[in-house]
This record gives sequence, C-alpha cells and structure tokens, in this order.
Amino acid sequence: MTRPVAAIPYRDRRYIPRTTADVHGRRSDAALAQPHPRLQQLAEWLTPAFYVDFGRPCNSACLYCAVPPHEDAQGFAPLDQVVAMAAAGKAVGCDRAILIGGEPTIYPHLPEVFEILREFELDRHVCMTNGLKLAERAAVQQLVDGGVATVHLSLDTWDEAVYNRLARSQGQFHKQLAALDNLLAEPRLNLYIYTALTAVNAPGLRRLVQALADRANRAGVPAPPLVLAVVKPLGDALRHADELLMAPQDAAELVRALVTLGDSLGVAVGHRNLQACLAPELVDRNVDYYLDDFSVDVASRARQSFGHSEYWFHPPGCDACGHRGVCPGLYRDTVHRYGQAEYVAVDRVGLASAEDRRLT
Repeated sequence: MTRPVAAIPYRDRRYIPRTTADVHGRRSDAALAQPHPRLQQLAEWLTPAFYVDFGRPCNSACLYCAVPPHEDAQGFAPLDQVVAMAAAGKAVGCDRAILIGGEPTIYPHLPEVFEILREFELDRHVCMTNGLKLAERAAVQQLVDGGVATVHLSLDTWDEAVYNRLARSQGQFHKQLAALDNLLAEPRLNLYIYTALTAVNAPGLRRLVQALADRANRAGVPAPPLVLAVVKPLGDALRHADELLMAPQDAAELVRALVTLGDSLGVAVGHRNLQACLAPELVDRNVDYYLDDFSVDVASRARQSFGHSEYWFHPPGCDACGHRGVCPGLYRDTVHRYGQAEYVAVDRVGLASAEDRRLT
C-alpha cells in the first residue's frame, strides 16, 4: 500500500489550536500491590509531564494512526501555542514536556521550543518519535542538548515487509534500526520501545523481543522496556479494522506469551489497552495503572477529566469489578465488533489494599 495523498493541499492547511493539553501525572496512591520495578522506573521517566502537540505533519503514514496526519487540515503548531501549553502544564505541577505530533523531530522550530521550555524551568523531557530522523546522530544530539531525557521509540516490527505495510512507505525501515542503535549508544538518554499490537505484526513480535535483547546486549546496555499497545479502533485503525484488529482474548494470549519471552531475555514487557479482566495475572504490567492521566485547559490552566475518555465506556457488568476505579473501560468500537462476553468482572487482584495505600 502506498502512502495516502494529503486530502487538503499544503497551502490551505492551518493549525487549529487545541483547547486542552493531556497530562501524565504521578500517582499519589499505590494502585498496584507489587509494581514491576522496570515499569515503575518508566513511569518516573514519564511523569509529571504535559504533552506539547506540534500538529499532525509526519514523515510516516502508519496504517493504525489514531489521528491521520495525511488527512488533517492542520499544519505545524505556532510557537505561541507551545508557550500556552507550557504555561498550562507548569500550572498543574508538571516539570517536563512530552513532545508529540505527527512527528516531533521534524518540527522546524525545535531549538526555539527547547528555549521556551527552559524559560519555564522545565527539563528531562520526553520525545515520542518514529525514529526516522534519529538515524542521524546529529538529531539525537539535538534532543539531548535541548533537555530531552527519555525517548519513546515507536518500533512495530523487525521485518521490513511488515514495516512497509504498516508505515505505507518504502525504503525507511533501515532508518528505524539505525535510530535504535544510536539511542542505545547514548548514555544520557532513557529509552523505551512502544509497539502497536495489530494482526499484521503479531506473528513477528517474538522476533522483535529477541532482536531488542540482542541489540541491547551488543551495545552493552540493559534492554529497554517494551510497551505493547493493543491498537485502538480510532482514526485509520478503525478504517482498516478488518485488517488490524485482534479479538481481545487473542491479544491477551499474545501479550502473555511475549511477557514470558521478555522475562526470559531480560526485556521488561508492559501493555496498554488490555483490561485486567482479560489478563488478571498481568495487572502489574499494565502501564495505564502507573499513570494518573488527565487534561488541562490551555486557557484557564484548570485540571479537567482526561480528554480521551470520550472513546471509552463501562458497561453495567463493570460495576461489580474490583478494578472499576482504575480501569479506563472498553473501546466502543471493539465491543461493537467483538461483543462484551469476554469481559467478566474480577476482584481486586493485583491492586493494593486500603492499608497498603495508607502505609505508602
């Protein structure tokens, strides 16, 4: 499949300012009875931080993109929007930014962004990237010099043909591998891998886990944590749902297998978008449980409910579940496709007791 053609000519694109900024807060309670040390460390890398959204422009066109950049009318965010987001994030107690897009490494004003963040006394930032630009060592250096401490590298496969299918592009896979090597070689950066779990790349994910362990061993560093994100039925992922989505229990079985493989190889495997009722023994691997997600109004700088919650819901059966207060719920379109029978309420398995929280 070729990269989609932009629906709106470049000359007609205008950035539409976001009214809210998403935030990864640091939990004040002990949600988990026995947190996984490596995922707890990952949460510390990510929190407390607010998202700086540079707009939809991207140098890839992923088949599962929740906000397709190739069809969006938005261009790059102007710098005054970055200032507004930084002020809002600072107002709710964040001490770092998470740079997102589109693709943040192609934003044309990155040096100015880093200067703005320094003026707000923010550092230890996170960059969420597909890594294509980071095949250039100079681009990695720019991030580190600008105050980035953690890189979230989206890496979905170790197979070039699968990459070409998911990214809808040709000849770029080697750049992701070069970026991985460059990031592993940079001692000042924390690195974690973020993998969209789809039916397309599922057969090769064991190879990906093994390759990450081998690459890190070759670099002489611990393997980066791997977060498996069951694909969300939004944007292009919903449009291509017949090809991408996995039945919930099939996704849960694959995550179980990859967690076991990762443990044997020294790769800490976590997951997102997989409910506790589908894999109660993997509650400690649920990255969502390590974060306190909410949004902040950019104008008023007031805390709000998490904006993404509009895509989730809790069916009546969730009321009896011990995870009702921490589980975000089910994606509506997943339930529409696969039904609710597999989601059976569980007790508070894996969660800290009230006494545990009091002592923390």
